[in-house]
Amino acid sequence: MSTLRPICVPCRLEMRCVKNNRVVADPAAASGPSTYWLGDEYECPECRSRVVVGFGEAMATEPSPLLGDVLHFEYERPEGGAA
Repeated sequence: MSTLRPICVPCRLEMRCVKNNRVVADPAAASGPSTYWLGDEYECPECRSRVVVGFGEAMATEPSPLLGDVLHFEYERPEGGAA
């Protein structure tokens, strides 16, 4: 876990950690299969924006269901706002 905490730019507030070891799935690409990462999820106490930070090495296998929901990363964000 990182000792540095992200700051919400619009609200100018320090974000708070809401989940350690959030599983993020990087989609399969032409160069390889889907990859799983662990990071810490933070949330702004004012606007509720969320970010995942602190990625280390990719997981060698698919994550256990005990780690919870998988956040699926998309390279292109849909037009019109957050997914």
